Amino acid sequence: MKDWERFEIESIEYLQNTFGTLASFIHQGKSDSTVPDILVVKSDNTEFYIEVKYAPAQCGQFVLIPNLDTSTFEYSTKNKGQIDQYSQAIINHMNTDFDSFREAGSKGKDIIFPGSNEIFINWILKSYREKGVKFFITNDHTILPLEDFANYFTVSAKYRIKRSGSSSVGRSRLELVSNYISSKDYGIKEIKVDKDKLYVASIQDLHNQRFILDGNEYMFAARENLFEIRKLSNTYNANVIFSINKVENVDGLTPEEFTQYLK
Repeated sequence: MKDWERFEIESIEYLQNTFGTLASFIHQGKSDSTVPDILVVKSDNTEFYIEVKYAPAQCGQFVLIPNLDTSTFEYSTKNKGQIDQYSQAIINHMNTDFDSFREAGSKGKDIIFPGSNEIFINWILKSYREKGVKFFITNDHTILPLEDFANYFTVSAKYRIKRSGSSSVGRSRLELVSNYISSKDYGIKEIKVDKDKLYVASIQDLHNQRFILDGNEYMFAARENLFEIRKLSNTYNANVIFSINKVENVDGLTPEEFTQYLK
């Protein structure tokens, strides 16, 4: 289990143990970055979201496509949100150094220009407002209002090539993958199938181990006491990726202050 996954679970437990008499806290986002992490349902049935960030962490992204004919970057139709003044400002800067950004690769190239920090912060704020996020919970279970984001985090941005996630094994590959992992030294004790998903129990810690089969790359991902085998995407997107780090020695809301938002 990754640190951010463990921290999400710990944050849910902290919120439930500390504020559970005032509201319900429901784990939602998990590995899906398009869905906020925690749904909060108050006693009057009003709702909002809390985003979990174990800093340093990524904090949003959007896809840009290099147009070689015009030497400009285009806002991809794959993006969930529409282009806005903040993403356009970033594109305008990148277009002034098109070749350098186009060749950024998986290592990436930092995006820095006059006023860029404010642009990055406003992009993040707008993105999370649209998702219904009202608060962040970060290191040491510090809770902070979204609108005070700039007081708690430093922000940077980079353009780089990033693999676009993973999927279940799929019904058509279940037998093929099952036979393969059974023939290898993975210490498999049991194999379980749930619709198009494949799980294994093993005497080894297989988390994040990968293998290539029939031209596809797969990875073992920890799921409680089992490992799910995930098929990694062969699609690589070029993303503007925002990253945050927590400002030292800045306090968030006290439990008493956050309680007022739950009443």
